[in-house]
Amino acid sequence: MSGTARALDTARLRRVFELERQGGCRNTAVLGGLDRLLIQLAEDGQLRGSPLATAVRQLPPGGYRSLPPGERERWVDAVLAALGAPVPAPPPAAPARRRQARPAEPPPPPPVGPASPTAALPGLPRGAAARFEKLGVATVGDAVFLFPRRFNDYTNLRRIADLQPGSELQTIVGELLDIAEFRVRGRVRGARGLVSDGTGALPVVWWNMPYVARSLREGDRLVLAGRVRSYRGRLQLENPEFEQLDRGGDAFARLEPVYPATAGLGQKTIRAAVARAVELAADLVDDPIPAWLRREEGIPPIAAAIRTYHAPAKAEDAEAARQRLALGEFLAVQCAVLIRRAEWQRDNDAPSLDFGPLRGRFLEALPFPLTRAQHRALAEIERDLRGPNPMLRLLQGDVGSGKTVVAFAAMLAAVASGFQAALMAPTEILAEQHYRSLARLLGGGELSALDGVFSPPWLGRPLRILLVTGSLTPAQKAQVRGDAAHGGADIVIGTHALIEDDLQFPRLGLAVVDEQHRFGVMQRAKLRQKGLNPHLLVMTATPIPRTLALTVYGDLEVSTLDELPPGRQPIRTRWYRPDEREDAYRFLRKRLDAGEQVYVICPLVEESESLEVRSAEEEYEFLRTGPLSGYAVELLHGRMTARQKDEAMQRFARNEAQVLVSTSVIEVGIDVPNATVIVIEGAERFGLSQLHQFRGRVGRGAKQSYCILFSSEEDPGPDARERLNAMCETTDGFALAEVDLRMRGEGETWGRLQSGTNTMLRVARLTDRDILLRARSLAARVLARDPRLEHPEHAALAAAVRPFLDRAAEAN
Repeated sequence: MSGTARALDTARLRRVFELERQGGCRNTAVLGGLDRLLIQLAEDGQLRGSPLATAVRQLPPGGYRSLPPGERERWVDAVLAALGAPVPAPPPAAPARRRQARPAEPPPPPPVGPASPTAALPGLPRGAAARFEKLGVATVGDAVFLFPRRFNDYTNLRRIADLQPGSELQTIVGELLDIAEFRVRGRVRGARGLVSDGTGALPVVWWNMPYVARSLREGDRLVLAGRVRSYRGRLQLENPEFEQLDRGGDAFARLEPVYPATAGLGQKTIRAAVARAVELAADLVDDPIPAWLRREEGIPPIAAAIRTYHAPAKAEDAEAARQRLALGEFLAVQCAVLIRRAEWQRDNDAPSLDFGPLRGRFLEALPFPLTRAQHRALAEIERDLRGPNPMLRLLQGDVGSGKTVVAFAAMLAAVASGFQAALMAPTEILAEQHYRSLARLLGGGELSALDGVFSPPWLGRPLRILLVTGSLTPAQKAQVRGDAAHGGADIVIGTHALIEDDLQFPRLGLAVVDEQHRFGVMQRAKLRQKGLNPHLLVMTATPIPRTLALTVYGDLEVSTLDELPPGRQPIRTRWYRPDEREDAYRFLRKRLDAGEQVYVICPLVEESESLEVRSAEEEYEFLRTGPLSGYAVELLHGRMTARQKDEAMQRFARNEAQVLVSTSVIEVGIDVPNATVIVIEGAERFGLSQLHQFRGRVGRGAKQSYCILFSSEEDPGPDARERLNAMCETTDGFALAEVDLRMRGEGETWGRLQSGTNTMLRVARLTDRDILLRARSLAARVLARDPRLEHPEHAALAAAVRPFLDRAAEAN
């Protein structure tokens, strides 16, 4: 801003206050309210010595918005008088005359409130209400809770000459010198522009957004906010949010809210509509935090937080308001998960499962010692299994940390106690993998049959395991149903087929769900119904940050395997560009000549003209006739029959094939300690979590293992670069999970917590651990007073909790 105060534009201000008076003094004359305008004038030094200064000093601490309607009118009249405008006089009294019958006037429209449709907002452009519905905004109340995704901080604009590369958002104002679409290998990839602010010129790139070039023109004055990267030795602004400024307009110091948008609905329209909704309905919305709890905890009203978050004076105010709103959101989530947990455990008649003296004999029979983390997790599980309440526990651990053997131990404890156990996996390949792994632990070797009877010496009796998948024939399914229902099966491993209505387990003592993130509360509940209050153990190889675990899996206790078995070495990862392929192939031949084996992962089964990636079949032909000719290459993909897939994997496991070219089915495939290298083609097309899962296919033995990432293009784009660089920098799954969640954004992370089109967690973040822990404590206090949220004082909280519980109820 200039150091010289500009003169007060008295004529413009008169028009503003006249408009406010004509509108009934509802604080709608300017976007954000009169207080925001007055603050801007004061910060610009325009109030000093002006006729407006005295009136501003007479406002209460809460500003104009805190005045009652009558006092607002008197204050506005005083301002108009100070600015030299005529004050509206009351209409003259009509002379007494004989009353004449007049036609009846239509009743006034009902007042606008939270339940009013969005179309009821004054001044909303035609057609805007339908576009708002695409954002999940159907009512005025929805608009009140349409919070900014972020703020453009015009109080801290950067000069182009002062920009530095980094992950934080940086904001500039400049003139657009050039804008055009750009192509890569003949395909449109985005828009590229050049912006100048007088201190320098900065390239701007919008990846995969060519339409930007059609919406802007050379000479436009823009405010842009995004991340600055260094590309080929030069800074560029990548995928920035932008807004056109009026010609000659001034980007005065303020925080400008940036809302979720949709086609045909710009930021100016959204800001105006939300500001009107807040003015009309913020005081009328329900607060999920009960009044008695707000009083005891000194929690401010929700209306004040809503107003501040939509129009904060400074960043600190916005964050304080966001945290207040997040506390209410987390309170609803924590009440839901605690109610769900109480309902699961309300009957104290779970079977008591105890390994007893067989525990030590089982552990001694294992071909490897358990890690400290495995011993700790198993002890936590066994403590739950012995108690009268049904166990609800999440077992999480990185790829290769040994979750499966811990789960098997729990299942065998159920068998040793005279009960059945079931394990549900998301895919047939993973279900078969679990069956074979358990068979090996029980002394069955490499079985080809998927229905076996075993006689482990430590158990002292035969033990039967069945595999249930969707590909079984009707006769096989009938046999499985009979064996499970009449006690002929001790352990049943399968896919979703386990929760079909006609499959029953009369003695089910323990249910295990693998890859929990691929199932939901409904599948959990259906599996639980197979027995009488069985214990539940869910597993995931996707490391979950503490906050997310407490939120999504808050009804579960958590056991974490945070160390790898001894002898494992960190996997070395490198990203190869297209022009570096020959170096990578030389390295592969060196490893193969040393007697080791290689996985090659491809995104597609067949060649696609629309995606420039190598398909599995194309890559198979290329490798076996090209850089890896002379080596035994095998092909595996999801379109093969179960028998074909099994035979291909077994040939690779027996080292009859040195290279296995596969699609993503290998993510949950076989365990081959001699496989030391995994090559991932088109790595930029996979998510960070899936890349880490792929990498976990190697590093299963004592040999050093490697992960090679091939990108289809020299520059795959900023997000892909960040994912690939993260893979090269760390093998810590928990660190990668944090990166993945940050990159994917809060909306996708909270996807499982949505109901219809409205996201119930609008402002809460994964980093809000302290707020979440406080909310969990507050939820416990509320439920101690009202376990089912039936009291009238908890009606608003019950309404916020209900959508979470409805999902679980659908399974019952």
